[in-house]
Amino acid sequence: MKNISVSIPGGNGRMGKTLLGLILDNPKYKLVSSTCLPGEAEEGMDIGLLVGKKKIEKNLNSDPLSLFYSSNVIIDFTVPEATMYHAKKAWENDVSIVIGTTGLNEDQEKTLLDLSKKIPIVYAANFSVGVTLLSDLVYNATEKLGLDWNIEILEMHHKNKIDSPSGTALMLGNSASKARGKRLSDIKAVSRDGIVGKRTHNEIGFAVLRGGDVVGEHSVIFANDGERIELHHKATDRSIFASGALRAAYWASDAKPGLYSLSDVLNLGG
Repeated sequence: MKNISVSIPGGNGRMGKTLLGLILDNPKYKLVSSTCLPGEAEEGMDIGLLVGKKKIEKNLNSDPLSLFYSSNVIIDFTVPEATMYHAKKAWENDVSIVIGTTGLNEDQEKTLLDLSKKIPIVYAANFSVGVTLLSDLVYNATEKLGLDWNIEILEMHHKNKIDSPSGTALMLGNSASKARGKRLSDIKAVSRDGIVGKRTHNEIGFAVLRGGDVVGEHSVIFANDGERIELHHKATDRSIFASGALRAAYWASDAKPGLYSLSDVLNLGG
């Protein structure tokens, strides 16, 4: 069994803490560094104590360059601006990177594609194996049902989520739009309000709910005259995303350069 060295930016965030806890419990992974922003309350705290475990004599620090000193892989669930900085530094240091940050724009995604010509990048809006399967089901259902069926996507997350619709909802919408040979940006309808007229034939509608501590719920609804098909996924534990990201990191540690999804990782034996 090989061992890989991993670093985690944003170690004091929700996903950062979950990732760190799983890494400390698994001998396949060695933690190199984890960072936070300068001046945050957790800066300088022992990482083991930070995630509710025993001291490991390694502290959360605010030096982003520490992530790259001897790491095989960076796992990034931060914010778009920080993610792009980490991706460029990974490119400079020949380090693989796994990205679960949502809200990246088209230009940022194009930059990732350019960087992936030199390093392996696994980029996914959702690192749940179940959601990855759901995305494949959405593609297949859209392709088989044809153009007569309307598609609506409903998602709910916790009250502190800052991007909308969720990256996962957009990923599911992209699966449907690709099956129809369309760009999602051309047929997306988000949060209808007021007298907006009848839905257009090709549009994919999105509805967004926020509240409480919901980890993530997504539904894709196919509706036709007289019948309806609904595909659902509910996440109840944030660790499923961390587990998927670690699985991707282990695979990416010696993968060839390229821009990959979690579906690619699973299909290629990750």
